Amino acid sequence: MKNLYAILLLASFLVLMSCSSSRHIDDVDIGQSLILTEGAPEFILTAEGSYSDDGASFVRTTVEVSKGSLVFRTRDEIPKARITVRYELRRSDSSSSDGLIFAEEFTYDIEGDPERSIQTTERLRFSESFDIEPGDYILQASVKDFNSDKQVTRTTNFTLPDLDEAAGSITSINLLGTDSEGERFTIGTYDVQAVSDSLKFRFFITRSQDDDPVYAHLRLLEFESDHQPARHMADRNLPGNSIRVRGINYGRHQVLEEQTRRFDTEFGAIEIVFNIEAPESGSFRFEVFTTHQESADPSESLTYRARDFGMRPPHFPEIASARELAEPLVYLMTNSEYRRLMAIEDEDELRRAVDIFWLENLETGDKAREVMALFYERVVEANKQFSNYKAGWKTDLGMIYILFGPPWYEDIFGPYVRWVYGFDKNNPYRVFEFDRTRLGDDRHPFTNWTLRRQTFYHAVHHDRKREWLNGFVLSRPFGG
Repeated sequence: MKNLYAILLLASFLVLMSCSSSRHIDDVDIGQSLILTEGAPEFILTAEGSYSDDGASFVRTTVEVSKGSLVFRTRDEIPKARITVRYELRRSDSSSSDGLIFAEEFTYDIEGDPERSIQTTERLRFSESFDIEPGDYILQASVKDFNSDKQVTRTTNFTLPDLDEAAGSITSINLLGTDSEGERFTIGTYDVQAVSDSLKFRFFITRSQDDDPVYAHLRLLEFESDHQPARHMADRNLPGNSIRVRGINYGRHQVLEEQTRRFDTEFGAIEIVFNIEAPESGSFRFEVFTTHQESADPSESLTYRARDFGMRPPHFPEIASARELAEPLVYLMTNSEYRRLMAIEDEDELRRAVDIFWLENLETGDKAREVMALFYERVVEANKQFSNYKAGWKTDLGMIYILFGPPWYEDIFGPYVRWVYGFDKNNPYRVFEFDRTRLGDDRHPFTNWTLRRQTFYHAVHHDRKREWLNGFVLSRPFGG
């Protein structure tokens, strides 16, 4: 029962993996979503269209692979993995094999740490560059793990305008971060790990020598959004206009930065880099549109593009800090216990408090380690499957997944989804239903799923917490 949210996204028509090629106000990119595929390589694909100094166009492709998703086998006393990356490039207006522009395959060998053959938080980036003509493209990448013999395929779109046509065209926007060694890299997901103090947005605007001046209008917006953990499953159901139900309000935003740039002497591919100080948390959009007038009206733009993003902890979707270990305990603690835990500011003291919570309930260190491993594995899986405008573990889907595990059955009925645990679909104590409380579209991407809360879930939640805190969760799957 993996890839649950991928099914929900498909059901909600939320297939917004990259910028489209049209020239209208709905060109909003949220990056690629994380995908949990059991036992297979996990990776993000990015394609950065660019121009050389002489105006030649090319694309730089990158696959960012989670090292912990690869299978390592020891050879010459060193754990090693091997992957192949196969790229296929097509024009956006052609999906047939005849539209294939090129297919290239590359093999990479990866060494592991002999003391720790699976590095859960480490990301590996493999980049290649290809000369191409201007146009709108679909790039497909397939990553195969030789040791597991499993393969995953992902696609992304990108645009490289013709420099002799369409003044004011904008390439796809690339969001750039800095890794631990100070190297810049393209961030391919909505989720941005807080590993550097600044972010860059890089793109090109086109203008020929005979064109009128072009104005580029740039804005950084922050949307009103919910970033709290999911409410108790037996709480009252809130009205539809509540931010906890809507999740994110695209109609209410704050302009954090704004500027207009005029181009009257530059021509060809004009590179623009927009630097910002990395926000601490929140839901954001960087947008740019071009006009021939100085007025800033997106509805009259020549081209509009935007890149949405949300800030996450440095190791996301994995968890590493004491606070990241403590926060999900909201689903197992009483309100007073949780308030006292969150009031602890010292990192070491907080980590000790987390350990004490598990040990006092589970009594033995071995059992505590097993239960903790399962709990935090579920937290990471929820991050990979259900993250949207907020981390996946904080969503209603994530809360139910963490507490009860993957559903035995999943039924989709248009605007609502039912998760069933056990063989009896009519047992209300083993069924959870989620309403689609907002439907995403191209300009307002995220769909929100809200649990239909019931008062009798008090008993369900209480019993399940007890199974977590006495260790029975290890031998008693919910619904069994």
